[in-house]
Amino acid sequence: MTDVLKLSVSEFELFLHKRIPITKAMGITVLEYSEAAVKVKAPLALNFNHKGTAFGGSINTLMTVCGWAQTHALISAHDAQAHIVIQKSKVRYRAPIISDFIAECSMNDSAAVKLFLDSYFRYGKAKIDIAVKCMDGEKILAEFEAGYVVFK
Repeated sequence: MTDVLKLSVSEFELFLHKRIPITKAMGITVLEYSEAAVKVKAPLALNFNHKGTAFGGSINTLMTVCGWAQTHALISAHDAQAHIVIQKSKVRYRAPIISDFIAECSMNDSAAVKLFLDSYFRYGKAKIDIAVKCMDGEKILAEFEAGYVVFK
């Protein structure tokens, strides 16, 4: 293990705003940040379109950041110097978002996490697929799937 990084929710939010400045401009706040789950929130007041609903680019960005943060939580606990990039993504907008919106994801697949970490330490790079959702109660407003790559 090298340079272990354990950040609290507030520390990660500051880190995010410094390293990815658009997150600050969008008003993104971090609600949960752990190896198990990530939740990030964006205010509609800073991210609306001409119809008064959430702008598609903002929704996509929030979900991209959520997946990136989940990947960060997984790898930084083992190597804070790892680089993270998104390799591919797919988004599906299912319903207009008319209020502040939250993107969330969780890592319930321990076998996938083990394979991801084993690959990283064996080859110096690894890929993990992350699924993110924007929800309103039980209703799915947007879905996002992405592959994130980490490397030394």
